[in-house]
Amino acid sequence: MSSEKTVSGSSRSVVLGPGEGRVLSLGPGADVTLKAVRQDSNGTISAYEFTLPPGVAGPPVHLHRGWDEVFYVLDGEMTFLIDGETSKAPAGSFVFVPRGIFHTFWNEGPAHARQLIVFTPSGIEDYFEELSSSLSPGHEPDLQEAIALLEKHDSVVPAGTVQGYGSLRGPATSPAVPD
Repeated sequence: MSSEKTVSGSSRSVVLGPGEGRVLSLGPGADVTLKAVRQDSNGTISAYEFTLPPGVAGPPVHLHRGWDEVFYVLDGEMTFLIDGETSKAPAGSFVFVPRGIFHTFWNEGPAHARQLIVFTPSGIEDYFEELSSSLSPGHEPDLQEAIALLEKHDSVVPAGTVQGYGSLRGPATSPAVPD
């Protein structure tokens, strides 16, 4: 079902069927499936699906200097920490995080969770490609390496962050957001 058509300049329409797109592994069971990237949108958006197994954390607490981020939970339930507030987001939930706001998310539920995430402008795919290529097959990302890559890609991670990608580490896994 996959198709691409150039519309104007370097933008092109993209039609992908379920499960289609470029898959990047972020450790055991955690995958990013790129749907639209810089080359598709002339730099205006990046869109991808992010799948997390039960009991697995997303990225460490961070903020983006120049990106706004939209999440739409497709399956399962995600937990979000945004600017110090924790919210449960079951399938069908919409979450918007503007640039400059500390946030993270994780799956503490009993089933896989899947969400569609859109960034504006584009570019987050560069971070995922570098992170994925740095991993040894079957291993979780190294937290310090993930932090260094986030910071390289226009994000800020507060000092003292202890959780990010991989298995949740006990009941006190909700990372604090700095004042």
